[in-house]
Amino acid sequence: MTHFKQWTWILLTVGLAGAAACLWAQVDTPIIVGDGSLTIRSEVPWARFSSSGRDKIHPDTGKAITKVDVVMPNNNRTVDCARQQCTISIRYGTTDMVFATGANGTGLRFTTDHASFHGGSDEKEIAHNDTHSKISRVTVQQGQRTLFTGTASGGTKVTIHYQ
Repeated sequence: MTHFKQWTWILLTVGLAGAAACLWAQVDTPIIVGDGSLTIRSEVPWARFSSSGRDKIHPDTGKAITKVDVVMPNNNRTVDCARQQCTISIRYGTTDMVFATGANGTGLRFTTDHASFHGGSDEKEIAHNDTHSKISRVTVQQGQRTLFTGTASGGTKVTIHYQ
């Protein structure tokens, strides 16, 4: 193989690897909060989240919340977070959960009483210890501005798009 062909092959390989890395950075890794026997599913295994007191911090700190889909009986909404500071507050029974980012929308942290949860069906799911309560309130804020608030008693699903 000539040096020209060898360098062409190396540059092509490096370019493809770089393109794959860029695509991976754009992949949505949503957090899905489902009602009933409350479960929270993350496309990133929960063991990869770091812990600090009441916070679990998503390992992909450079990603941002881009939008939040709230499905409630008679009150479905998609909220665009536009890669800005976003806070999603969810009340389930007597447990308050907050998913929040920093000022530029990156650095997702999940704050709650984590002792109220146990492992779910696999490494990507956690479940609430109280299997009988329902999500009663969801609020989505961008900075200090409330973009959505809704109440329900069951049938709620919240998808937090993080990419």
